[in-house]
Amino acid sequence: MNQKRGLTIHFNDSTSITIEFPQQTTNVHARKLLEEEILKRRFLIAEAEGALLYVPFENVKYFTIFPADGELPKTAIRGASISA
Repeated sequence: MNQKRGLTIHFNDSTSITIEFPQQTTNVHARKLLEEEILKRRFLIAEAEGALLYVPFENVKYFTIFPADGELPKTAIRGASISA
């Protein structure tokens, strides 16, 4: 359960930060409930380097979460590539 995962938060002002963290749970159902709770609350909380980081969704353009594994929503586009 020590596989590294990451989250890049892209903010509305075009800045971004990347947070790396260990896998929080191997239970797919528990992970889905955690995702739903984060989306419902509209902010992300991360404990990093002894401090709490609160990120309200109103300041976020989008998230990049890696690796993409496990159960994806049925509406997710799979196998996509990104270009700018």
